[in-house]
Amino acid sequence: MKIKNLIFVFIPFLIVCSNSSHDSITGSGVLEGTEVIVGAKANGQLLSIKAKEGDLVEKGAVIAQIDSEKVYLTKEQILAGLEEANFLIKNASEAIVQAQQNFSNLEKRYLRVTALFKNGSATQQQMDDMETQYKNAKIGLIAVKNNRQAAEMKRKQIKANLKLIESQIRDCTIIAPISGVITNKFVEVGELAGMGMPLAAIADLSNLWIKLYVSEINLGKVKIGDDAEITIDSYPEKKFMGKVIWISTKAEFTPRNVQTKEERTDLVYAVKIAVPNSENILKIGMPADI
Repeated sequence: MKIKNLIFVFIPFLIVCSNSSHDSITGSGVLEGTEVIVGAKANGQLLSIKAKEGDLVEKGAVIAQIDSEKVYLTKEQILAGLEEANFLIKNASEAIVQAQQNFSNLEKRYLRVTALFKNGSATQQQMDDMETQYKNAKIGLIAVKNNRQAAEMKRKQIKANLKLIESQIRDCTIIAPISGVITNKFVEVGELAGMGMPLAAIADLSNLWIKLYVSEINLGKVKIGDDAEITIDSYPEKKFMGKVIWISTKAEFTPRNVQTKEERTDLVYAVKIAVPNSENILKIGMPADI
């Protein structure tokens, strides 16, 4: 998914001092917000889209479903391989028990024959035969242990593939990464989705902001944490409260929409004001007075 700020063709006006006795500043700007582009994380046909433009969605809500039949079939194959690996490990474990018993018995006999051979009570042929059986039993025990280790490594690899395929299955269900409003839907049911393909856009309307530009003369009147009153044309009598959360440390030229050439050449500082929108009255793109 991609996160971007909504950008509009008009830019907030330069703030001017409106009431020197109270050190207040007035200005105009445009409400902005965060928009998340929700993209497909899997390839396949879109089976359903459960959100329409304008719908409010909660974080974690399902907004679309991609066909996952082939992924499920792959999972079945992996599960069959896992069952086979478990069977091989079981057989190898049983073989180890038998090989260990055989080796232990031959080891005892080997030690006895060795003692007899040193005392002259066993022939060289008996000693050679016993040594051959002892070595073969040791090699057999190592072999069955290696077989079990190989089966365990195979099972570990299969489990990793299983986790991967389960992740791919989850990716077929598209969920909302944030709470907000569906502002755009880019696809329809039946279309083929590709990995990374944009499916929908969600805008977070709960926390908006507005950016203003303050001249150097008035910059000293603005501090981070200052309160701001915001009004909009559709609710002229209602005041929405905001707070200054950021002040640019770098000057820039006044935005182009300021009318006179003299004003356009002035250097200003951007000020960002956060505006909570718990009542969901404010909308992205609304002009506002501060």
